[in-house]
Amino acid sequence: MTVQKIKRLHIVLLFVFAPVSLVGAYESLNSVLAIVGPISISSLQYERGAEKYKALSRFIPASRKKGSLHSQVLDFLIDRAVVDIAADEESVQVNEKRIEAEIQKRMDAQGITDIEVFKRTIPQQFGLPYEVWLEDLPYQIKKSQLLQIRISPPLPSEQEIQNWYARNKAKVGSEFKFREIIFSPANNSIDEESRIFAELNEIRAKSMKDPSFFRLVASGPRNESRYKASGGLVNWIPTFELYKSQPTTASVLSQVAVGKVSEVFRDDRKRYCIIFVEGSRPTPLDAVKRGIQGLLYREKEQGSFDDWVASTRKNTAITIFDPIYAKEHNISNPLEKYEMD
Repeated sequence: MTVQKIKRLHIVLLFVFAPVSLVGAYESLNSVLAIVGPISISSLQYERGAEKYKALSRFIPASRKKGSLHSQVLDFLIDRAVVDIAADEESVQVNEKRIEAEIQKRMDAQGITDIEVFKRTIPQQFGLPYEVWLEDLPYQIKKSQLLQIRISPPLPSEQEIQNWYARNKAKVGSEFKFREIIFSPANNSIDEESRIFAELNEIRAKSMKDPSFFRLVASGPRNESRYKASGGLVNWIPTFELYKSQPTTASVLSQVAVGKVSEVFRDDRKRYCIIFVEGSRPTPLDAVKRGIQGLLYREKEQGSFDDWVASTRKNTAITIFDPIYAKEHNISNPLEKYEMD
């Protein structure tokens, strides 16, 4: 038994077996609301968990939302305790270095080298403040590891992929061949922002008269596009794929005709951009098959994970002391175990 588990057990024993006066004093400071296996959930942890639950609530499936908000928060903490126990059993360690490595991996995947830029992309991607996302990252790492070790969801079948494509052709849309020019202001001053905006508008005006001018600037050293080496050319990418990393650019593309230059716009990283559309065509299944497979697999992952949490919870010793939760779920004995359906 680890030192941490011994400490938790000691707290539980103090709570269960201490004299009534001592228990009352302890409750007034930080009462134990529930015990999940070797993990106790205190009123202070509940207060912190309530804020996190409100921030993450829209990502939690409806099947895990039962009863009042108070009970939902406690269920949220119980579910997470179940995940922590399983991760501990599988020796899944999430330390500071592991978190730093995960952040670097995500930055590399998006082609971002500046941590401050990455922090600004998180609210657009997840709809969460960076601090909330970072606090939740250890749980997401544990979830990812447990999906590999204990759950292993099935891959989508060929028929499931074809059915999804048939139902969502309008969402899949078209694929585009386009060039992009991207400039970032040197600072956040209004004068600098105005200067960059005016410069790109001048490039746009010249490119509308002579498309070769656009390719010339797109190949220049100032273009921040990752495709600068090929003249800023993004060669036949489905909007389905582009939207995952550059939703604003994908939206602009759908409004620009072939052979035309877009208006100046700011992308999801707050850079100033213009794009020149060289071609458009309906997206074939083969071009988006991998993306659809990934989307369906993530859905299967989430469903399988939710089912696993519910099943594992039923086989975990859970003791409820919280009077509000106990009343809502008809738990008359404080030592009675409650199994969420």
